[in-house]
Amino acid sequence: MLDPGAVKESHRRVFFAIWPDEKMRSALTRATRSVVRRCGGRTISPSNLHVTLAFLGSVTETSLMRVRQIPPFASPGFELVFDRLGFWSGPRVLWTSPSQVPTALIELESVLWNRLAGIGFERQRSPYCPHVTLARKAKFIEESILAVSWPVSELALVESKLDGRYPTYEVLEAWSFGTAHE
Repeated sequence: MLDPGAVKESHRRVFFAIWPDEKMRSALTRATRSVVRRCGGRTISPSNLHVTLAFLGSVTETSLMRVRQIPPFASPGFELVFDRLGFWSGPRVLWTSPSQVPTALIELESVLWNRLAGIGFERQRSPYCPHVTLARKAKFIEESILAVSWPVSELALVESKLDGRYPTYEVLEAWSFGTAHE
């Protein structure tokens, strides 16, 4: 039987991501504007563009404190070149991704999940596909885009807030590469 005086712990939806600055968001938006307009879908707000590394879902405040104590991977940084479009037909999602994924990104994702597994999180089963979602409820447009180069130098812990029809994201914490402890 539950203690009627017990306080239910709140939950927050969080994920680790590579979070672009304003200059990068603008570059991605300009490079994909034409195709996104023609896809017929719901455009993702430029302020929400990102590359997810590890989606943790709904976590308690206690779990979030443990997540924040994970030291980020000490990476020298790397460059992502977004040069292709993709489409997932089931959820009707239009996205962009690099055709060549840097080894440093694969290592970052792997080390991060290994550390998360050490505190009880279960790795997602699907293969990792680094991408930026551009539109939902879209139709596929077969087209090429101008390449956008993104110099990646930090990792962010982000909260997804579902306060209305569309999610909003808030960066809770960010770690610059090269300043982490292995």
